[in-house]
Amino acid sequence: MEPKVLEIVIDGYGYDPELEIHILKSAFAGLAAELKEEFLDTIYTKISGQHPKITPETAFILFFNRNPLNIYFEKNHRLLKQLAGQNLEKIKKLLHSLKEKEANQDFIARAKQVIRDTAAEKKYAVWAAETPTIDRLRREYPSISTKTTGIEAGYEDLQPEVQGNSETGHQQLGNLNVAPQIPLEISTDIKTGKFFKNPVLVQAIKTAVEKKVNLNISFMVSGEFGDDGRVHSCWDHLENFLELALTKHKLDPGKLRIQAILDGRDCPLKSSLEKEGDKYGFLYKLKDLLTKYNADDGIAWIIGRGIAMDRDYEEERTKKDYLLLVNGEGHIANDFQGAAAIIQAFHKDEVFDPSIEPIVVRDKNRAIRKLENNDVFVDLNFRADRQRARIASLLRAKDFLQMQAAKKRKEWKFKWLKEDLKLDVYCITEYHPDLEKYGAKIVYPIRPHDHNFLSIFSRYFKRKRIPFKYLLTAESNKSVHMGYFIRGRRESLEADEVEKKFVIPSYGEEDDIFTDNDYYKTPHMKALAIAGKLLNELASGNYNLAIANISNPDMLGHLVNRHFAPCVRALEITDYAVKIIVEFALKEGYYIIMTSDHGNIDEYSSSHSLNDIITTFISPAGNIALNKESGERIRLFDIPWAIAEIFNISGEIENILPPIPAWTIEKGLVGETPIRFLSR
Repeated sequence: MEPKVLEIVIDGYGYDPELEIHILKSAFAGLAAELKEEFLDTIYTKISGQHPKITPETAFILFFNRNPLNIYFEKNHRLLKQLAGQNLEKIKKLLHSLKEKEANQDFIARAKQVIRDTAAEKKYAVWAAETPTIDRLRREYPSISTKTTGIEAGYEDLQPEVQGNSETGHQQLGNLNVAPQIPLEISTDIKTGKFFKNPVLVQAIKTAVEKKVNLNISFMVSGEFGDDGRVHSCWDHLENFLELALTKHKLDPGKLRIQAILDGRDCPLKSSLEKEGDKYGFLYKLKDLLTKYNADDGIAWIIGRGIAMDRDYEEERTKKDYLLLVNGEGHIANDFQGAAAIIQAFHKDEVFDPSIEPIVVRDKNRAIRKLENNDVFVDLNFRADRQRARIASLLRAKDFLQMQAAKKRKEWKFKWLKEDLKLDVYCITEYHPDLEKYGAKIVYPIRPHDHNFLSIFSRYFKRKRIPFKYLLTAESNKSVHMGYFIRGRRESLEADEVEKKFVIPSYGEEDDIFTDNDYYKTPHMKALAIAGKLLNELASGNYNLAIANISNPDMLGHLVNRHFAPCVRALEITDYAVKIIVEFALKEGYYIIMTSDHGNIDEYSSSHSLNDIITTFISPAGNIALNKESGERIRLFDIPWAIAEIFNISGEIENILPPIPAWTIEKGLVGETPIRFLSR
């Protein structure tokens, strides 16, 4: 029988080892006297008898830690120095035998509750939740810490690192070497000077200057450093574009108008106005930047990203963004300070940056600005899926919008769309290949990743005349990730017949879910529906490979500092869905890889985290081992090599790979096989 592989991507599910150790230390210190005495008498005496150098606190950490011990030896953490030189395998066997003793079960249950309560106090949802299945799988099968940020996620090599996200995470999961991201290409061009000679960018500015029309810029105000929202936009891209327009090409500052899209999701909720040291306060930073060019009157429109950058094709959200720009509809502010006051009032009512309703900022003559015929509109946001609906509406691409909405089981009315508006629209990168048909001009075209494993595998098996079919499953909020992104920025593969995709519609307006910020009302989301669909498909025996995304930890993780309890519930539902899936898949003979794309719910913040995730390799026969030593990590783009190894084709695939760029080799970003078979 040919091997079969199931990959479960638990979206946004990282771990914080330092916080976990801190929680265990705090729980031990806070144990009731009788519990601590019972631990010392029944468990510690057994451990210290064989390993006398281990302290009671360390023994408690070892015994009650929910993750496999090997990940805590990662060289950047060094959390268990006391174990240096100890035989970890002997310790693990002893701990396992003590956990299995019936006499210890009541004490273990009570101590675990103390640990969960401590985790809740520390606002660590990952351990406040009961996740027995995921914990057990990680302990029983080879598990390893996995890097999902910075240059290993295809971004610039910055400190602090650029946080990972679902878009790049799924691209790395689909690639056999690092999948470079568009912002890396742009930032490299800025350093070399190519950015200032880019013909499409120059054309946009020259058009505005020569025709004496307005240059309108849409930009999500975040992404100044590596860890403050550099996911959809980069602050230095805006800085250099303004330098190009206002200094090098002498654009009249009075012709510059900016739509400031507020973040508050990949950075703190009120970061548009509030600062933490040198960070955040993005609207004030934008004001200061424009003042440098005598263009401080340039902020014309303000809106939250949850409205302006909708990816679920909810017509009402795109309509609000459109009417803000085209008709100047929204809350009216007489000047910048008036706009700040409106935002502060929203914040006071617990409406934060992602959900800020449209705000129109009058110019110095008290006029309301609107997009005008023949204006130039430049979208400097590079995250593709979040720009498609808004750009398509400005291009009057009705059939495109209707087709995309239909995929989400929606139908648009278009009564608000102006038929006679003609704009010169420039996109910093390609949001969808069809948008060029409607007139979009692309500054940095998207090129499919050459080393995408789905593309390479399907071609390899076709040449070998070996049947190959794979399944992609997700709910609709991750439809693009479990499609375009994991295919290596392809709308479809060369051989469409090898793929089957199922998308479960996410909860929407009919369920009282109007934006991503409402998911706390449905923490279960569609995890169990995905599990049910996946089981049905796996039972068919039609697939060599299945990949499923469970998005609860990511969608709820953005809300963890406002809705902690629903986040805990989301993780517990996720654990149950994983239990159903894994039990069935093992019976069907599948090798299972359980992983994630980035951290999120593991940090008490609205943004993604810089934490690692954990990847677990689950085999029906228990015949897989890690190629890495304790303390080493893998990268997301190593995981496809594990799939190749399970299929027993890794050597042949290596021989047919397209050329690997020299910089990829120089930076050590070539994929490696993370596992080996003990027997086949």
